Amino acid sequence: MELDSASVNITRTDIGDRPARKISLAGIRPWTWFVIDYAIAYASATLAFMLTPYALNLVSLDQEHVGQMGFSFGLALVVALVAHVAGLHELNQRKQSLSLLARCFMVSLIALVIINAELLFVHYLKVGRLITVMTMLGCTAGLFALRALIVGMVVRNTYVVAMVGSNAYTERAINYLQDSDSYGVKIITLNLTEGHTEDLRAWAIANGVDQVVIDPDDPIAPTENELLHLIDGRLTVSTYTSFVENLFERVPSKHITAKWIIDTQADHESLYKSAVKRFLDVAVAIIALALLSPLVIIAAILIKLDGPGPVVFRQTRVGQYGQLFTMLKLRSMRMDAEKDGARWATEKDNRITKVGQFLRNSRLDEAPQLLNVIVGQMSLVGPRPERPEFTKKLEENIPFFVHRLMVKPGITGWAQINAAYAANEADSETKLSYDLYYVKMLSFGMDLRIMLRTISSFADGAR
Repeated sequence: MELDSASVNITRTDIGDRPARKISLAGIRPWTWFVIDYAIAYASATLAFMLTPYALNLVSLDQEHVGQMGFSFGLALVVALVAHVAGLHELNQRKQSLSLLARCFMVSLIALVIINAELLFVHYLKVGRLITVMTMLGCTAGLFALRALIVGMVVRNTYVVAMVGSNAYTERAINYLQDSDSYGVKIITLNLTEGHTEDLRAWAIANGVDQVVIDPDDPIAPTENELLHLIDGRLTVSTYTSFVENLFERVPSKHITAKWIIDTQADHESLYKSAVKRFLDVAVAIIALALLSPLVIIAAILIKLDGPGPVVFRQTRVGQYGQLFTMLKLRSMRMDAEKDGARWATEKDNRITKVGQFLRNSRLDEAPQLLNVIVGQMSLVGPRPERPEFTKKLEENIPFFVHRLMVKPGITGWAQINAAYAANEADSETKLSYDLYYVKMLSFGMDLRIMLRTISSFADGAR
């Protein structure tokens, strides 16, 4: 890449002329959106109370009506949770205006229905119709307007990221980052050659670069001195792996190293990962099993009526550290489904029975796995357990595939809510990138986020 000779002479003092540091949508994390939506809903409910006849002392407020504080607090929490489930807190917020407005309206409507039902049937309290309507309008407008403002400003103020290194590295990075513009990020490249003499900092300033991304294993990567010279108050430097993790919330599995695996494993000694997660798994699984038991009984009857064969399907799967266990499911396929040998299930698999299709879409077929969770073979959240027939082949063809087994497999997981069915090795590699991200980021907040997002995946039966 040719450099402007005038730009090479830029000195360190010229950095003061650069605009303030910009952010990408990846810089606004989901829990930040959660707090923002909570504040919007709380303000909308409070304002609705302030503008009603009750606040103006025109109408007396009887004891059957809920107070302002209780209503505002409860609604704000429900709105934030529903918005999270609806995907309004994800990094990719660039939606069509009408679609985004409709989603904000549905979030407000569903939240108000939930909070009104809870107040009426649990606390026997009423909410004024005028308060409800004004809150819904204010909350919808607030959710939409603030998103349009924040996302519009971030996307308009394009965040420029430079991939710097060998031609092989930059080409590979560009292919992997094709969807980066959806996150308000513009990717440019600088191809280096052996013995390059370019002034990287001058080139970055001249091209409005906000972040330089390198691959430490690239044979023509910038030297440590060059990278240190790049770092200042408004220009950041990161590795390719960490950049992809922050932008897409997945790990580029072909770029991780043994050191990455070692560092991740060493971090699994925290209290949550070693003890609290297990306690929560058992407690939630017991409660869920009790609540789902009537539905499981009905499903069992329908399976029997649908055709011959057992109700519960048992299959060997690979668990934590490669240990084999028997995973339980409500049978959703014909008895001769694997007469020709093991093969991957697909989204529209003709081996699935009519009852089985409903069970898969509702994910009720996974209910018996709560028993696997209780006995300690699985977790509520984690990578989906793979079959040993497929695991051996995938380990041979996909680097580090086995290291998704550093944690217990789960009923739901980060890959399940972000990727489609794994019907081949390419799909499995994509899911691996999400599984490895989960292994690294495992925390209570991450598990809670996945559980909430799983609710919205029931409709399409994401596995």
